[in-house]
Amino acid sequence: MRRLKSILKRISDRGRCGFNIPVLCYHSWTVDGDVYGANDHVCLEQDLHTLAARGYQVLPAECLVDLLEEKIPSKAIAGKKLVCLTFDDGRDYDYFPHVDERWGEVKGFHSIVSDSVKYLPQLLPGTRAVSFVIASPAARRQLDEACGRGQGEWNDFWWEDCAREGVLGIANHSWDHVHDALPEVRQKDNAKGSFFRIDSFEDAERQIADAQQYIDEKTNGLTIPVFCYPYGHVPEYLKNTYFPENADRIGLRAAFSTAGASVTPHSDRWALPRFVCGLDWKTGEEFERLLSSCEAGTL
Repeated sequence: MRRLKSILKRISDRGRCGFNIPVLCYHSWTVDGDVYGANDHVCLEQDLHTLAARGYQVLPAECLVDLLEEKIPSKAIAGKKLVCLTFDDGRDYDYFPHVDERWGEVKGFHSIVSDSVKYLPQLLPGTRAVSFVIASPAARRQLDEACGRGQGEWNDFWWEDCAREGVLGIANHSWDHVHDALPEVRQKDNAKGSFFRIDSFEDAERQIADAQQYIDEKTNGLTIPVFCYPYGHVPEYLKNTYFPENADRIGLRAAFSTAGASVTPHSDRWALPRFVCGLDWKTGEEFERLLSSCEAGTL
């Protein structure tokens, strides 16, 4: 049986080229210093230069999905080093610079990514990176108080402008992240801190479909059609049932986890892995080793 499966796999791969594409994740609220490892803005800027030095090109997230769906032939990327860029939670720092009382002025992710056009090429047209945003205005206000500086830095007024500029796309990171700092979340038992508990159609609609509708309205229909699981938690129900049956209706084409692996031709479109800065690598040297493993096909 194992031999038969191996033969069938080779047949299905005939004419397809393999690829290992790392999808990187950063958080703009990680500003605990002004050096690499303590500040994701510093990490992002240095990592983009590292990627350029190693011969990488940026692949827009929507093009990654096209590749997985074979709308782009894998032969078209043969021999190329590609990377996807994603940011989670959608704090204002994704788009705007800010002044930290301890570390001074901090560049916004948007300007860092925009400036990288000068030295890091992009393979195909599309947004250069994606910001996965929390939809609920009430949740963002409460999280700004509980987890941020309480200065109103978790807004949605910038989403449409950002989406129109085409550098940083806006995409769905759920209604309220089922965040444990919130008094109430959209889960039938008010269970917080685990997206694994979103395991029913009703809860999925409230967390995913409602969020998609709100984000579409705020971006004037320019939402990137991908989802990002809060905490990287991938419920079997969402991956195997809800998304396959409802994604077209909602307007989604893929979903990302934080599984710490590269995307390959065999990756599940509803559980695409990512590497997280501060979790999967903490230093520039660790980032180089991670890329070497991706290039060798071992990660």
